[in-house]
Amino acid sequence: MQLTGLQMEAPKKFKDESWDFRYEFTKYSNHGYHTYPAMMIPQVARRLIRMYGGDKTIILDPFMGSGTALLEAKLHKNFTKAYGIDINPLALLIANVKTTPINPVTLKVEYAKLISRCDTDKKMVNFKEKEIQKPDFSNIDFWFKPQVITDLAIIKENINRIEDLNVKNFFLVAFSETVRNVSNTRNREFKLYRMSPDKLKTHNPNTLEEFKDRALKNMSSMADFFKEQNPNCDVKILAEDTRNLTSLPANSVDLIITSPPYGDSGTTVAYGQFSRLGLQWLDYDRDTVLNIDRVSLGGVPTKTLENELGSPTLKETLHRIALQDSKRARDVLSFYVDFDKCVQELHRVTKKGAFLCFVVGNRTVKGVQIPTDEIILELFQAKNHYKHHNTFIRNIPNKRMPKLNSPTNISGNHAVTMNEEWIVIIEKE
Repeated sequence: MQLTGLQMEAPKKFKDESWDFRYEFTKYSNHGYHTYPAMMIPQVARRLIRMYGGDKTIILDPFMGSGTALLEAKLHKNFTKAYGIDINPLALLIANVKTTPINPVTLKVEYAKLISRCDTDKKMVNFKEKEIQKPDFSNIDFWFKPQVITDLAIIKENINRIEDLNVKNFFLVAFSETVRNVSNTRNREFKLYRMSPDKLKTHNPNTLEEFKDRALKNMSSMADFFKEQNPNCDVKILAEDTRNLTSLPANSVDLIITSPPYGDSGTTVAYGQFSRLGLQWLDYDRDTVLNIDRVSLGGVPTKTLENELGSPTLKETLHRIALQDSKRARDVLSFYVDFDKCVQELHRVTKKGAFLCFVVGNRTVKGVQIPTDEIILELFQAKNHYKHHNTFIRNIPNKRMPKLNSPTNISGNHAVTMNEEWIVIIEKE
């Protein structure tokens, strides 16, 4: 019998261009503080909150990145707590600053003192009346011109003199963004690639002016955020790993909005490489900085393709990839082995009735598209009771992430990666 009218069930997975937000401004409030790889655009997080968080009070982003979902939660009236988890120190710093309200008057006063000290020190250094301690990390002269190194060192030294930790961190985020903008790296790259020799010849940035511009823009955004933010929403930024037992109480979270990493940073999004220069200038531990990608989800390939994960789709996908390259198949598997550990922790911390919203990209390996949206759903449903509500498919018009990768790791051999995202909505029953 053919079903008609109300008897027909609406499809749960479909293309919906209303999620594209193609012409929307994505840097409102504090969202434009600092670039970051594969950032979820705030309109997506905001719409998910409105659709699934109307009566929710505690939100979690277990793969927080630069804190888009947390900032949206802080701008929403319902939430009393917003948790964010990440292992990248730069993400932790950015998200903390974006969600911490600071009185604009305080920032204006501290900014004036900071710039005055920087101007004075720059003159003294130029007249050789003062020496500035410069950082000592590998290849600093490769990535920065001598005058840029001097000017960055002046700015950092004077930021470190600020006593208020929140204010100090605010200007350190502007400093980190400046570091990348004045470096010798190619524009709009995630991985560390040096400019061509021709471009390097004409690359003479005014470092202090670049910092001033970034700091003033962030201060203007903070003035708006300070008035709009929900003072009753307590944001907790956790330097933890969702694969392990976290400090979150069991059965406490009633909404998750997150965009997990894509796995295999060697060919997709290299969060560690993107963060390296900023973290080195911020004096983070060398081993911590250099190992971010390795300790991320999927950072270490599995030894075999044997697994007990409850996803038939994953098994079939791995088989197709392994027919061409078993090592690449093991790279792929390692991410889902790690993600399955996260599934168990997210099950522990969520309440019955909680909505879990995952914004994912279905990347391609060896010509095989990996249906991460289906795999995630199967991993949750394999061990626990979860209802699939919808999977919305959106185009990616603006998201800062690579549209090309090198799937064969051969220079110049590129393939299209992700031009769409899948927004998977499930409910814990």
